[in-house]
Amino acid sequence: MKPLKIFHITDLHLRHNGRLFYSTGKKLNNGLILNGHNVLNLSDRDITSQKKDIFDIGAKKFLLDQILKNIENFKPDLILLGHVDRLDYESFLIIKERYNSIRFGQWFLDPLNEKGPDYEKNKNRFFLKYQFCDANFVTTSVDALDFADNNKTFFIPNPIDPSIDVYKNYLETKPLDMFIAISHGQHRGILKRDFVDDRVRFINKLTNKISYNIFGDKNNPVWGQRFFNELNKCSMAINLSRGDPIKHYSSDRISSLLGNGLLTFIHEKYQYSDFFNKDEIVSYKNIHDLNKKILYFKKNKKLLKKIASRGFTKAHKIFNNRLISKFIVDKSMNNNSNFKTPWLKNA
Repeated sequence: MKPLKIFHITDLHLRHNGRLFYSTGKKLNNGLILNGHNVLNLSDRDITSQKKDIFDIGAKKFLLDQILKNIENFKPDLILLGHVDRLDYESFLIIKERYNSIRFGQWFLDPLNEKGPDYEKNKNRFFLKYQFCDANFVTTSVDALDFADNNKTFFIPNPIDPSIDVYKNYLETKPLDMFIAISHGQHRGILKRDFVDDRVRFINKLTNKISYNIFGDKNNPVWGQRFFNELNKCSMAINLSRGDPIKHYSSDRISSLLGNGLLTFIHEKYQYSDFFNKDEIVSYKNIHDLNKKILYFKKNKKLLKKIASRGFTKAHKIFNNRLISKFIVDKSMNNNSNFKTPWLKNA
């Protein structure tokens, strides 16, 4: 495929002063550029957060105007949307009708589990763009969703970026055993009073016979380079996502755990055994099974490092941002190449 002009609209978190430099939008952006495409970015939430106008609540008119001007000047082949929740139906309709020859795609990371958090809200956010897009990409297995057409909706894993995920924790013995990081929404700190997060209850049941580096339960979540500094102190990590497990869904944190060489534990109901074997990742059935396995690997450091190394290698191979970005472009452009992904057959 020849190089394309891609207009990538997503929240790049410029207003947060770099604390989310490892976001999925950033990783996909890097992948698109590494694949040879000409990428123009527009950070929708940064624009609307800086524009205050009592006659334009939420700066929706201003944002639409900025998008239309960028499209007119850039003339993209593909408009790629990453959430883009600051535009309403009428705004998308204007864009689509005015530029109906341009292909549209969207990627969506948030949980779409009926038993998970914000289900109706997330479903509505996804569907608002769905009706305008030629292809849609979710981090939940499509066959676990009863509302998405699998002819235009595709699973993608959370991407790993080798320029961001640079650590190889398995190469040396770390001062702490277990890294756990959770947050209660992208910009929230300590859980609000009277709110319940099942992950905190789960953490409280973990064995006390190892050392932990935990963020987001009784203290603030960790962001920016400090996230990687704290992660780099540990040899193991538990991947905890909000809500009940659903096939293949995970928060994007899993790319940081596997991608930086920690021995990663994940509940078997996420079915990551479709991608990784028992020599690359550790699946567990329940808290008792998890505690047993944690203590086993605590005593068997050589095996711990071996499995973490293999998980790192596999994850960088099949979840890398260039591969995922290519898949997104191919499907969005209806490119019938023989492009094969190691995760599509199980998605």
